[in-house]
Amino acid sequence: MLNNFTAEQKNILQTIQLSLGLAADLAHAAVTIYLPDEEKKYFYIYRQEKPMTLVGNEEPNLTGRRVRCVEEPLVLRSLQKNISLAGMRECSLGVFNSLKIYPIRDAKGKAFGVISFEAANPDDIIIAHALELLYNLKQGNDEYYKRLSPGDGLMVVDPNKKIIAANNTAKHIFQVLGVRDLIGRRTNDVSINWPLVGMVMDTGIAEGKEISVHGLLISMRVLPVVPRPKGGSVIIILQDITELHKKDEELLIKSVVIKEIHHRVKNNLQTIASLLRLQERRAQAEETKRVLRDCIGRVNSIAIVHEYLSQHSTGLIDVAKVSKGIYQAIISSMVRPDFHLEAKFEADEVALPSEKATGIALILNELLQNSIEHGFEDRERGRLTVSFKSLPSHYSLTITDDGVGLPENFNMLKCKSLGLKIIKTMAESDLQGSFSFVNGENCGVVAIVNIPKEVK
Repeated sequence: MLNNFTAEQKNILQTIQLSLGLAADLAHAAVTIYLPDEEKKYFYIYRQEKPMTLVGNEEPNLTGRRVRCVEEPLVLRSLQKNISLAGMRECSLGVFNSLKIYPIRDAKGKAFGVISFEAANPDDIIIAHALELLYNLKQGNDEYYKRLSPGDGLMVVDPNKKIIAANNTAKHIFQVLGVRDLIGRRTNDVSINWPLVGMVMDTGIAEGKEISVHGLLISMRVLPVVPRPKGGSVIIILQDITELHKKDEELLIKSVVIKEIHHRVKNNLQTIASLLRLQERRAQAEETKRVLRDCIGRVNSIAIVHEYLSQHSTGLIDVAKVSKGIYQAIISSMVRPDFHLEAKFEADEVALPSEKATGIALILNELLQNSIEHGFEDRERGRLTVSFKSLPSHYSLTITDDGVGLPENFNMLKCKSLGLKIIKTMAESDLQGSFSFVNGENCGVVAIVNIPKEVK
């Protein structure tokens, strides 16, 4: 499409389109760039942006379309005569929008395209400054040049720091602050006193800050229309963020409270584990000691999940970190000093909700305790591998040992072990997955828990 345009003309178009959306928001108008089509009876719509400040605008974007020249007489005349024009367009039956048409010129003054601003109630001063910003802004990706929202206030300040235009939102904000008759006031007046405006005028660099006045918290962005020192006018964008700030503070307080709750739950669980440990030391029967040890392991596994939640703001759990914590805790507490264990742990980084992570933690605890307690009975050495993988359709937790293996005629359905019942219940009912026990290729046991990623 741009084959017949010079490098300079292409560069001008590239510069303009960088900030076309921002200009549409500032002008509160639909901004359209028309270029001559290869077929002379058509215009090609190079780019169109609708204002985000206009609520309920559902008209289609015309970027990339062709329109007949006879349907756009003002655009055609502006291009042919190389002049700016104003007119009206009927947008619906009996409803008219104002049109501001400007030729796009190269360095030689030749018009090679047209840019139009279409709005119901245009402000000529704001449109003129939005157009000037389009031609001068070389990059529009700075945080201060982000697009506007419907509730933003807008002001234009001339080189003498006098406010020469303002939208209704800006006027309302100043009325709340006790400042009336905004147009004509200076930003260095006692009633306003914004030194940031003068600084931006001097440097030509956009700046922003938050100001607190009369109980309101206002976010202010100051954009130089011409981004160079002593460049002239500036555009000020105001946003009342008082309620947003209050909500942020409330969320922060809630986050701190939730963290504190998890911290206290962890402490309580550790206290319970300590009490169980004291009871284990006093117990006489080995069966009682074994049951208490199993309970301690389960309580500690849940405590590790709450410890993670007490240190992070998100409700998601890094399963790899929690699993490794359980793995290390069980190995350090259950492996005999004279037993040589070759242990390996590997896990993909997966973030899951705390409910799922707690289920996985309990399953891992039971499987590890089972392997160490029963798999290596009467042995001096062994190998143990823990793997948690994220596969396309599911997560897979696998615990492999080279121990004594499953007894002959082992039937999990007939097994009375509480640990296996916990694993089966958590895997199938809570996580809606599957659990299986199989003998390894040479010896030992492979325990596999598959957890679907999408639960029906």
